[in-house]
Amino acid sequence: MRPFCAALSPALLLIPLAANLLAADAHPRVIGWERFYSPANSDNVAAGELLLGELNCTSCHQADAALQSRIQRKQAPVLDTVTSRVQPQYLLKFLADPQATKPGTTMPNVLAGWPEAERVPIATAIVHFLATTGVVTRTNPMRQQVNRGEVLFHTIGCVACHGERKDPAAAPLATSIPLGTPSRKYTLPGMTKFLENPLAVRPGGRMPHLNLAPADARDIASFLLNDLDVASGLQYAYYEGSWDKLPDFSKLTPKEVGDAENFDLKIAKRKDNFALRFDGTIKLEKDGDYRFLIGSDDGSRLWIDDKIVLDNDGIHPYEQKRKAMKMKAGLHTFAVEYFEKGGGEELAVDFEGPGTTQQPLASIVTAPATARGTTPAAEEFVIDPELVAKGKEYFTSLGCASCHDLKQGGGQKIASKLEAPALASLKGTGGCLAEMPGKTPFFALNPRQVETLAAALAAAKSPAKAPLAAADSVTRALIRFNCLACHARGELGGVEEARNPHFQSDMPEMGDEGRIPPSLTGVGAKLTPEWLKTVFDQGAKDRPYMFTRMPKFGSQNVGELITTLEQADAALIQNVAKLNLDPADKKTKAAGRRLVGGQGFSCIKCHTFADKRSTGIQALSLTTMTKRLRPEWFHHYLMNPLAYRPGTRMPTPFPNGQTTLPDVLDGTPPTQIAAIWSFLTDGDKAPLPSGLVTGQLEIVVLNEAVIYRNFIEGAGSRAIGVGYPEKLNLAFDANNDRLALLWQGAFIDAAKHWTGRGQGYQGPLGDNILKLPDGVSFAALADTQADWPKTPAKESGYQFRGYYLTGPARQPVFMYSFGGVAVEDHPVPVGEGDVYALQRKLTLTTDKPAGNLWFRAATAGQIEDTGKGVFKIDGKWTLTVAGTGKPEIRQKGQAELLVPVVFTGNKAEIQITYDW
Repeated sequence: MRPFCAALSPALLLIPLAANLLAADAHPRVIGWERFYSPANSDNVAAGELLLGELNCTSCHQADAALQSRIQRKQAPVLDTVTSRVQPQYLLKFLADPQATKPGTTMPNVLAGWPEAERVPIATAIVHFLATTGVVTRTNPMRQQVNRGEVLFHTIGCVACHGERKDPAAAPLATSIPLGTPSRKYTLPGMTKFLENPLAVRPGGRMPHLNLAPADARDIASFLLNDLDVASGLQYAYYEGSWDKLPDFSKLTPKEVGDAENFDLKIAKRKDNFALRFDGTIKLEKDGDYRFLIGSDDGSRLWIDDKIVLDNDGIHPYEQKRKAMKMKAGLHTFAVEYFEKGGGEELAVDFEGPGTTQQPLASIVTAPATARGTTPAAEEFVIDPELVAKGKEYFTSLGCASCHDLKQGGGQKIASKLEAPALASLKGTGGCLAEMPGKTPFFALNPRQVETLAAALAAAKSPAKAPLAAADSVTRALIRFNCLACHARGELGGVEEARNPHFQSDMPEMGDEGRIPPSLTGVGAKLTPEWLKTVFDQGAKDRPYMFTRMPKFGSQNVGELITTLEQADAALIQNVAKLNLDPADKKTKAAGRRLVGGQGFSCIKCHTFADKRSTGIQALSLTTMTKRLRPEWFHHYLMNPLAYRPGTRMPTPFPNGQTTLPDVLDGTPPTQIAAIWSFLTDGDKAPLPSGLVTGQLEIVVLNEAVIYRNFIEGAGSRAIGVGYPEKLNLAFDANNDRLALLWQGAFIDAAKHWTGRGQGYQGPLGDNILKLPDGVSFAALADTQADWPKTPAKESGYQFRGYYLTGPARQPVFMYSFGGVAVEDHPVPVGEGDVYALQRKLTLTTDKPAGNLWFRAATAGQIEDTGKGVFKIDGKWTLTVAGTGKPEIRQKGQAELLVPVVFTGNKAEIQITYDW
């Protein structure tokens, strides 16, 4: 057994400490301290207490609860699986001299006072012990991943704490956490895993969780490790020629070869008569059932492990082939072949597998495991059991276990054997504060850090420490977690000038509002406690136009801000007078819908609505407002946006406190704001406001009903869509002679049927879609327990007889017949203002009236009779029946509402009102 990795000689580890002690960047780099406390005129006690927490002093030195609450120590990294991500060779150097290996680290040199000849064997033994926690795996970063990672690193917020890395020669800012050369420490799989969930390893939250997708984490890790050999994961070869089938590529000479990021046909230099072959390696994470898909116009073929999996050859319009197959986890070679003769050119290659929804195959392309470049491979680290035992003893006796969690078999945490004096008994000199190494851990503190720590230690001796005021507590937390690198609060913090260019947006017309994270001034009076907790625990992406991401820190780290922000900003919470207004009233919500729409204040011109894009800039979604904001803040902000956010582009709908729409409700701003709030409380389920064009060719209904006959999803291939000026719409199924769908808002998007070949079913464009019963609408039943017939309408003798238009609004009346009965079905919106329901009058005539004829009005999970012919359907909408006998509710696997058809002479009428 080798006592340490042969790739590192003891001489390399014996770095003279004195050579690094006076380096400008050797002292512990704590961003908040550097930016706000390093000047001599700052609060020394607050500065020192920040360092007490960030240097983890109370992990060794016991402090009372009051002081612990003021400093909130930064928990050291969890070491349970440390050598599955960190290379043992790096750990050897780091433990021998942390400051030399990573200048700016907050990790002390616990071996600083040991003779140099003893430091290496001790560090080696500890590393052998830590090496039992995992096995390092290595892969090379790929060029396209490096390129994507560079963009992500410099746009999503990494530069807020770490500074930019585009210019290797540029000196890092003093307010940046140095990254050094990450390839000396991490492997690509190890760093990727860490970036996916930093809180699992560093639960203290100073490195927050950016909600990176696995592919994004891999890309950023690839960029940070781009000094390793960069491999090509996907290569292409481009050919020109005319073929009717896929050629034998082995016999062709390509016009061009290179690296590709995906199966992008833009590589081709012409539109027609070309071919491409892509070669690469994919990595499957699990054994199991997979499905591979390839679609193309013209021909294509997918090979996996040198076998044809999918053959989609020939000249044809876009066509997709699929194949399910069992696959083993691991690396698999593949090739995609494609040729284009003429016409359209399309290629899509996807897969889905265990726990994975359908996604592009290019997303799992990886560098082959055998890739080798010019960088020498690190020699394998071989664990020595004798050194493992010694390393564990050192880990406990030197105090490593005081700071770091490390669980062994059985899940039991290793306990520290180090005994250290209580914090209140420490002096402001010597010990860990010493200028030169001694028997205590050595931090390489600079004189200003020693000064502030001494002040905090002196304050710790005070018998009674007053609790921090809420405002002070907020400030300390924002400094501690570096929130002020992105956000300003009052005169404190904000984006530093050197980092400003890296805060970007895809909405440049929004100016700084679109790219700089919002001010935290008054945020405790703005955001609800529930939303703050959501943001702290989950992060947020409410501003999709802003590239910088709001990460999650975890309530266990920043949860105190939920309370302290509210307390600090309590004076800014201005009450709103109560109104005699029912927020659940349909008229109130309808007015709110109008106010935010194109015929009101046109909020939708700038704000998205649920998943629908606005017609202008894509500002925060309106449907998130009532989740995020306090209603009092919302009210006062709408009255005067500039008072709350100077320079905002948000115009006031109430100039000089007056509404510009006096005809809505009572014409007062408080009532109209309350109506908007009421409407928005329905969130993503709220009906779309008018004017929010979501289709490419939206059919807009103005003064009379509009008929649209085509394939409508949910209403069949002979569907008749009707849009009414009242913003109610329906679809009649002429194949089965039934009213199939009702919906509100926008009518329909004709783009699918009016462009290209016009194939496929088009769904309703609006919202609040109500699906009515399938099957025939009328049936003669032997008794009320007889099953409703399942025979299709045509086979049951139903015949569609067209429709005619009636009234000034030219509303259609549908006509059909069955079994000698003629039916006229006349739906019409009823109501006033912006509140409408759909009333439907069914008129039946026959020469031979039947006494056992029923109309099936509704099917649902639950139907409740509320009296006077009104029925509650699934607790969501109501159906009212009039003009006939008493309906019956029955259970036949599901609830059914049957309405008897009562003839007077040879005529019967049923009136149904749908209110939803």
